Order: sequence, then structure tokens, then C-alpha cells
Amino acid sequence: MTQQYGYAGKVVRVDLSSGSTAKIMTSDYAERFLGGRGIAAKIYWDEVPPETRAFDEGNRLIFSLGPLAGIPLLGGSRWGVFGKSPLSASEKFCYGNLGGRWGVGLRFAGYDGLVIQGKSDRPAYLLIHDNSVEIKDASSLWGRGARETLDILKKELGKEARVVSIGPAGENRVTTATLLADGD
Repeated sequence: MTQQYGYAGKVVRVDLSSGSTAKIMTSDYAERFLGGRGIAAKIYWDEVPPETRAFDEGNRLIFSLGPLAGIPLLGGSRWGVFGKSPLSASEKFCYGNLGGRWGVGLRFAGYDGLVIQGKSDRPAYLLIHDNSVEIKDASSLWGRGARETLDILKKELGKEARVVSIGPAGENRVTTATLLADGD
């Protein structure tokens, strides 16, 4: 893992439509765009045309970490989620800021971010482990609450696994749906 400017060096790109994954270099962005927010904004600006709607396959859901993620100090657990939000009628670029250990887990896995695009033909979740990224079947998790999903995945994958989940609100595209990240 090559670290530069406090970054792990890679961003994972996942296309749910094709089932493909790829890795891009953080250094392509880090010199000109500040932190995880700057990198996410640049990716979004370059890849999402203005006419793209929030639930379109062409939108991006971007999870991004700044250079301090994983450093044991105040703010070292913060990470953001970025993309076009369905919350307002004008659907615009928006972000949320979260804490807990999920972002730190992504950094320790060697990544500074995750860019998700496309649409899966079935419920899916991502498993990032030992430098591999897999799209896994989540049909058995469909309809379960966010906390229940988190608990099931941690039991299946081990208590050290870091999980971000949605529940039925997210599955049904409720505009006020949110993410639940484990904090233990």
C-alpha cells in the first residue's frame, strides 16, 4: 500500500449493473482536491450529468474518507457519503457525514473511498476483504431492519467486520431513508 498525503492510495469502483469492480488511484485527485469531500465532489462532477436523477443508474453513491481517517484523534473516525439526493424536488448533489469505525475499517483495508454506480438485478451487498471486492447476494437480508441486517452480517462475517446497512426504507427508496453504520 503506497501512502501519500495521508491516503491509503486507492478508491474502489463498483458497477452493480455489470457486476464489475475496479480500483482507481487516489493520487489522481488528492493533489488538486482537498480531502474526501473534495475527491467525492470531483468524481461526481466528472461522472454525473446534470439531468441524471437520484435513482438513475448513472448517479453515483460515493463513500469517501479524508486524510485523517484512522488517526486516533478528534475527527479521525469521520467519513462522508455523497451523491445526488432525492430529498428535494430539484435533486441536487448532497452529502452526509458519519462516524464510527466503518470509515476507519475501509482505510485499514487499503482504500480511501468507494464509488457505487449502476443497478443490481437482485439485492446485493459488498464484501471488501483481503484486497478483494465481491458483490454478494443479499436476498436473505431483504426486508430486514438496518440493525438486524448489521447484526446478521457481523455474526456471519465476524465481529471485526465493519458494516453499513439500510433497512426497508432504503430498499423502497423512501427519500428520508438513512444509513446505519456500526460503531463498536
